[in-house]
Amino acid sequence: MVKKLLGVSALLTLSGVIQAAGQDSSQLETRKTDTEMTAEVKDVMRSVDEVKRLPVTGLSMVKAGDKTFLITDNGHFVVAGNFKLVDMWQGKIIGSVADTKGIEKVDLRKIGFNPDELSTLTIGKGKKEVTIFVDPQCNYCHELIAQLEPLGNEYAFKLVLIPVLGKESSEISKKLICNKDKEQSLKALIAKDYSTLPALVREEGSCDLKPLQKAVVATKLLDIQGVPFVFLPSKNTFKGGVKSFKTLLEKDLEDELNGK
Repeated sequence: MVKKLLGVSALLTLSGVIQAAGQDSSQLETRKTDTEMTAEVKDVMRSVDEVKRLPVTGLSMVKAGDKTFLITDNGHFVVAGNFKLVDMWQGKIIGSVADTKGIEKVDLRKIGFNPDELSTLTIGKGKKEVTIFVDPQCNYCHELIAQLEPLGNEYAFKLVLIPVLGKESSEISKKLICNKDKEQSLKALIAKDYSTLPALVREEGSCDLKPLQKAVVATKLLDIQGVPFVFLPSKNTFKGGVKSFKTLLEKDLEDELNGK
């Protein structure tokens, strides 16, 4: 499992770091033979106790004995010694693999993203909030959207439009957001029929596109690489389509009650 997560190059780097831990960072190890390096890799693979993939591109936390390291997937960079990893979103210091429990949770409002200030259309008036990033042309998104209305008494589904599927998606998203009749826009999105929407007015100041721009920025900061992307009431996230969204929500509630 460790080999799959980190890769051989990462383990090669980590082997040198474990041996050099506690030494002055200016000291460089002499080049080792292939045999010596292979022996060290085997030793490291035996000594690595835990690996936690962090919710950031290409970074893992590794525990080996009483030492903790941060290492990139390709083994190019390792952070060793008495470092402090501060989780700004959770408001805590990550000093061990155990501290990473719940690190994947994201409270959008807490970190400064109010879904109502983005390019959002809402289904339902329930007290439990679910935020879903969607593209107006995404088939998996529409399979999910089709399941939402019957759940609207319990949940409020914030559908954040982001045009990830090209120029046509961008044009449709603008039409949906710029349309003053939000009920018409919502019906068009649910039906995936945008032919009834008013033509987009190109004059400057005719439409405030800042909510759409903020949504695009949010996808970058939240590392949303595909849609649908769901932020559940428990603050856990879910990527991709699902056959029964109701079942997913029920499981999320159960996980929240169990502290997961």
